[in-house]
Amino acid sequence: MNQSWELEQALQALNDFRRDLSKTPAEKLNLLEQEQRVQQVVHALGCELMREVFMRADVKEPEVVINGQRWGNRRESEAPYVTKLGNIRVSRGIYSQSGGGPVAVPMELRLGIVEGRYTPGVARVLCRAVAAMPAEEAAGLLQEAGIAAVSVSTLKRVPKTIAARYETQREQINAELRATEQVPDEAVTVQVGLDGVMVPQDGENAKARGRETSSPKAPRHETRYGPVNVEGPANDDGLGGRSWHEGSVGTLAFYDADGNHLRTVYLGRMPQEKMATLSAELEQEFRAAMLARPDLDVVFASDGDIHQWKILNGIAQRILTYATGHVRSLLDFYHAAEYLTKASDLLYGANSAESRAAAAQWRETLKYDDSGADRVLKSLRYHRDELAHAKHREQVQGIIDYLADNKHAGRLAYAQALADKKPIGTGVTEAAAKTVVNTRMKRAGARFDQHGGQTIMLFRTAILSERFQRLFAILERSYTAKIKVAA
Repeated sequence: MNQSWELEQALQALNDFRRDLSKTPAEKLNLLEQEQRVQQVVHALGCELMREVFMRADVKEPEVVINGQRWGNRRESEAPYVTKLGNIRVSRGIYSQSGGGPVAVPMELRLGIVEGRYTPGVARVLCRAVAAMPAEEAAGLLQEAGIAAVSVSTLKRVPKTIAARYETQREQINAELRATEQVPDEAVTVQVGLDGVMVPQDGENAKARGRETSSPKAPRHETRYGPVNVEGPANDDGLGGRSWHEGSVGTLAFYDADGNHLRTVYLGRMPQEKMATLSAELEQEFRAAMLARPDLDVVFASDGDIHQWKILNGIAQRILTYATGHVRSLLDFYHAAEYLTKASDLLYGANSAESRAAAAQWRETLKYDDSGADRVLKSLRYHRDELAHAKHREQVQGIIDYLADNKHAGRLAYAQALADKKPIGTGVTEAAAKTVVNTRMKRAGARFDQHGGQTIMLFRTAILSERFQRLFAILERSYTAKIKVAA
């Protein structure tokens, strides 16, 4: 392969650096400057090598067959591409079919170029970056690192476009991910958890942000894939400015025989009526785990929301025909403990010594006594009847009713669960709400449209679930095609 002029220039820059370095006194070396220059040299050389990779994948023949269809009318066209090492321009062949219509670029389809411009490696970096931090911070970090350095607008646009492509194939992609998922060999218990989490959004009457224009264009992801993730309560809440709506997170957490946490599958969706999409995905994840390991003990867990328990109970009814292990439902113990503290404050005075002592005793009884729920409820009813304050008596009755309903549903059997080394709290699920949403999306002034927020949730949950690499392998494959030279 003959060297291009650009490659010769890059190699000359390498030689120039080594010559200059040999002439620089050791005591006058500035490491920061030298490192930056090394990076410039390496990137210049890397870009030329990447250009050769691109050109090697090009097709020169007049006709090609792409996924079984014949394309011809070849012509040359130069286009920009973004690699981890920098931007390059490559002249490549483009083809069309008889009668006109869209064009195809075999080079891009062979290499799996993402959204017509980005290498798969760059696409992964951009999506990881926005999953971790706002685009403005990510752009600064990538610029400082000198890897896949792009503009803020690119960081905002490209992950959303990739996420839109995912949404058009979501069920198939998730099914493939589940098919490659492995339940840990040491697992004996799976906890199925569900929780809500508030997400900041723009109300429907909020003033549009970004560049002002009288004729705004549709976002890039909509022009390519159509509207996705557009339905949500923020669209018709009648509010202007920032509004808050409840998104949802779900977890499938696996534990060993000693009750040690092994790993978790995380799910997250933007606000939606009845958590419809998330509950369906959680059910599919649970179904796959039970088909693989029907011997697993199952713990359904929630913090007490009636609708969440309705979802979990529905999942249980549809899936547990696969289960041969023990199945139980538990109200998050720490949520139950909060109710006991509220009751003791009503009975003995808020945060008084007597209140703290009573709450501690009730918690211990509920947690470790096999008949703890009965004993605590009996004590609460006795003290309720001793209250002279009618409003406080009514409030204590509400707590009694709440705990009694959960006892009747079998959700307060904590002592037996602990003896069996099962989780009694929803810490994993609550942590999901914090790690998926709170730490990334609840920053000063932050607010998200339905698709923008879902883009972050998609990539954050994939990272947390240790699925990011597999998810992107599937997505990247969708940008490729089988290319053959026409006979």
